[in-house]
This record gives sequence, C-alpha cells and structure tokens, in this order.
Amino acid sequence: MKKTHTFIAFALALLLSLFSCSGEKENAEASHGSPRIKKHSKLVAPKVNSEYILGDAVNFSIESKETIDSIVLDYEGQAKIYQEPTFQWTADQAKTGTQKLRVTVYANGITETHYPKIRFFSDTQPEAYTYEVIRELPHDPEAYVQGLFFLDDTLVESTGREGLSRLSKTNLLTAEKYQTVNLSSQYFGEGSTVWENQIIQLTWTSQVGFVYNRALEQTNTFHYTHEGWGVTTLNNTLVVSDGTEVLHLLDPRDFSETGRLEVYTHDEKIVNLNELEIIDGLIYANVYMEDLIVVIDPKTGKVLRNIDMTGLSSQFNPREIDALNGIAHHAATGRTYVTGKLWPKLFEVTFKPKN
Repeated sequence: MKKTHTFIAFALALLLSLFSCSGEKENAEASHGSPRIKKHSKLVAPKVNSEYILGDAVNFSIESKETIDSIVLDYEGQAKIYQEPTFQWTADQAKTGTQKLRVTVYANGITETHYPKIRFFSDTQPEAYTYEVIRELPHDPEAYVQGLFFLDDTLVESTGREGLSRLSKTNLLTAEKYQTVNLSSQYFGEGSTVWENQIIQLTWTSQVGFVYNRALEQTNTFHYTHEGWGVTTLNNTLVVSDGTEVLHLLDPRDFSETGRLEVYTHDEKIVNLNELEIIDGLIYANVYMEDLIVVIDPKTGKVLRNIDMTGLSSQFNPREIDALNGIAHHAATGRTYVTGKLWPKLFEVTFKPKN
C-alpha cells in the first residue's frame, strides 16, 4: 500500500511539472512571436511564385479578421496605398525574375506584414541578330579565356585553370604579351574588368577577387558569396555573373552587393551567363557552351537581342578548342572583338539584325 501511495504522489508531481513546463513554453512562445500564433490577416493572392509578364496587372487579395484601415504595397522603395482588401497593382519599373514585395496590413491598431514573391518574364521577344567578321587576328591558343577588355588601347585578358590562370596585357594585332601576372595555383582565374585605375579579377569557386593597379601590381583582395564567372563595369557598378541567370551588382569601392538582376526572355530565364561586356550602355553576355551572345537591359534584366554566333568556331578542330567566350569593346573606335577558350584567333565583328 505504501508503494501505491508513493507512485500516486510521484505521478501527480510529474503531471504538475509537465503542466508548468508547458505553460512556461507557451508563455515564452507568445512573448517571442512563435509561428504557432495565428496572424490576423492572410495574403490569399497572388500565390507564391505566380508568373506574370512585365506590365501585367497583379491581383491582390487580403483576408483579415479585423477591419482593414489601409494596405501599403512596397516594391524597391516605391510604396502605394490601398484601402480595399482586393486591389490591382502594376509595377511601373519592375524587373524580370523573382521579385519580393512587402505588403503591410493596418487593421484596427494591428500591423502585419507579408512578403509575396512573384516572377516576371519580359514583355518583349528578343530581336534575332547575327554577326559579320571584319577581320581575323592572332590569339594565344593556350589561353583559356575568362575575361577580355581594353585598358586604353591595350587588350587585357584573364585566363582560367589551376596553375595556368593569369592576367596579361596583350598586343591586339600580334597577340604578344607585354606583361603577365600569374595567380597562385590554388585559384582558377575568371573574369576581369577595369574601374577607374583599378583592374579587378575574379576566381571561380574560391570566392576571392584580386585588385591590381595599371602596372598589374596587386593592391588588394576582396570576397563575395557566390561563384565568380564574368565581370564588367557599368559606370560605378561592377556587374558580376555566377553561372546562373543572376547578375550581381557590386560597389567597386568596397565590393558590397547593392542589387541584382535576373535575366529573362519572354518565356524563359537565361542561365550560364559567362563573360560580360558593356557596349553602348547595354550588357553583352556570352552564354556558356552555346554559340550565343545575349544583350541585356541593365535596368530590367530583359533580354533585348539574341546574337547567333553559329559558324565562328567551325574553322577550328573541335577537339582542340573550347567554348565561345570573350567580348572586348574598344569604345574610342567602336570596334568589338570576340574569341573563345583556346581559340587561335580573335575576331573583329559587327552585330546586325538577321534578314
């Protein structure tokens, strides 16, 4: 009998302890905004990852247990106020790709915020372009081209592969190297560009970039959180590709990310964006492993033109070369040059509409 009383006392103590812990847990969750606490409002539409064309009206619908006073929709700092739980929103300056919005509901003294994500495709089909070869020039057949740009009248080229990665000043007409700096064998060199008096070079998966002066003396390093593929300079912004459809926008003064673009046509995203160049304010990008250069609107991410480069590599042995990669534009003369990884030639080209 004594054992029975002892067991009952123990069981009661255990139950009290469990109730006490449960109450403490519920109070703690309530004070810290636990996800178990139901919100007073719900975003019914649009659904997550709904797809639209730029310019489409997006229908929003909010359900609320409280009477809604107002709703504020914010997209990239542009706020609009609505009074009704259902409304239409059309972005005046929307970008392509997945965009995150902020919808704040004010109802009877309660404020709740929702973050819908929707995807925009371009509202225009890319124009079909092709190329014309103006002249052929020699190129180092051992250069695994990752970056190509002009420093005044000097062609600068960065190359990849561990143990073979380098940055070189090159004679455009002869392919002779004036000066070369080699990367440590641990790095796989990638794209390069110039901003003011600084030359900037990426690496592939190390997430480390290098800064040089015009004499190719290394002056700094920097870090980023994604793969490094191509890079170019648009005014005071570095545009960086990472092998996806995303272009990262960096501040060259401290290499912080200030924004991003997602590159889309009217019906698909464009992945494998590689070497980049700015020509007349537009972004030209090689698409890795394709005979294709896409021309991108830097304000929206829309693909404006598809330049078909088919046939340019056909004069080479396919077993001895790799992909088309490398676009350099000489702004003073308006001339544009392209080449590829391990190609023995560099081509001066012009781009023109098909047909």
